[in-house]
Order: sequence, then structure tokens, then C-alpha cells
Amino acid sequence: MISKTLEQFVKGMSLEGLVIPSSQEDSDQGGNSNLVIQSTQDLWTIGNVHYRDELYTADLSKSLLDSGSGKTQDDWALYSEQARKSNGFYTGDMPLQHSIFTALYSQRTNSQSEEIRKFIQENMRRLGMASLTRIKYQPSGKDKIIHNCKTSDEYSLDENISGPDREIEQSDSLALKALLGTDDIQEIKNVYQWLNNTPTWLWRIEKPSKIEERIAWFNADSGWVGLYCNWNPDDLNHSFGVRARKI
Repeated sequence: MISKTLEQFVKGMSLEGLVIPSSQEDSDQGGNSNLVIQSTQDLWTIGNVHYRDELYTADLSKSLLDSGSGKTQDDWALYSEQARKSNGFYTGDMPLQHSIFTALYSQRTNSQSEEIRKFIQENMRRLGMASLTRIKYQPSGKDKIIHNCKTSDEYSLDENISGPDREIEQSDSLALKALLGTDDIQEIKNVYQWLNNTPTWLWRIEKPSKIEERIAWFNADSGWVGLYCNWNPDDLNHSFGVRARKI
């Protein structure tokens, strides 16, 4: 009798005592408990960041790195390598930063996501925002894309990046996969349309006559978000501060 009563109680709890998300909540959150944004005085913590085929939680600093100073990519690489040793904020490569933007987009109904969106948009519009991605444009064959350039986490791949400056289109999918970690053109457009209320453009160089090294960075204005892959390594950029850890 006790066993049967307990069984009835458990069945009742499964329907009434447990919190079961509504279909709308499940739709907004994707049914994923990692979809969460938390805020402290100095940083935002963002869940559900898909980076390099794994799931991460990322922190985004509420202030730019090194008090908003401008540095070359080589200097940001050195800064980031030292910061990682003390669990500090560092400059992310292009795929990591795009993955954070995408995670925010997936949680865009969250009021914290809107706060972060404004922070990113404001800084992208007034400054060039660095990444640790570099392209070695080749005179023939595929170009070499180096992520986390000149750090202990450096990795590279080969793909054709060179071409005309234009709003991104389906034919750019392989280049964007190499640069951002995804070839989902529509999702990329949606992310930056939400972020800056503009189309997304890819800026690069045409096939060079000799190897040309260029850095990749983010910038925006009232007309577009720019995925810039055409600046010289000696140019100065500012940097968001990120920190990511595997779940």
C-alpha cells in the first residue's frame, strides 16, 4: 500500500510539482540549460558558445582591454598570452568573437543580451576591434588563415579568402567558414543585422602577386558591419576582453 501511494505521489509530482518549460520558453531557449547570461560589476558571462566544435562558456569584460588602448596584432598576441596565464581577459580570434555574438543572438530576448549588444555596437562603430586572426594571402592556391596568431593556441587552415569587397553572399560560404567557423550565411546575416541593424560586408584583397599578410578585425557604421581582412599587421586596433572555458 505504501509503495503504491508513493508511486502515485511521484507521478503527480512529475506533472504538477516539477517546473516544465512552456513551448514558448522552450522555443526561446532552445531547450538548452546552457542558454544563460549573467552579469556582475565587471563582466558578463554567456553560455552556449559553440567554438571549434565544442561548447564553451565565455566571459566578456565590460571594459576594453588595457584601458581601451590601441595595439598591433602582435602586441595583442603578447598581451593575450600573458593574460591567459593569470586567467585574465584576452583578445579572441575571429571565430571565438563571432561565436559569442551568435550565442547572444540566440538569447536576444534576454534583457542582458540587449545590454551587451549595445556595448558591442557602440565600440564597433567608434573603433576598430582587433582579433587574433591573420590571413596570408597567396599568389596561387589557397590562402592561409591563422587563428590565435603568435600564441600557444595558434592553429591554421587553408582556404580561398581573396576576392572583391561586397555584402556577403552564398558564394562566400567557404571563406566565412574559415574565418568565422560557420558557413551558415543566413545565420551570419541575422547575427550582424541584430547586432548593428545593417547588412554584413566582407572586406579583403584581390589575389596578390606575392604573399601578403593582413590582419582580420571587426568594425561597423550606420551602413554595414565589416568583417575586415585587409589591414596591415602594423595597424593599431582596440580589443574586447574575452575569456572562454569548455563546458
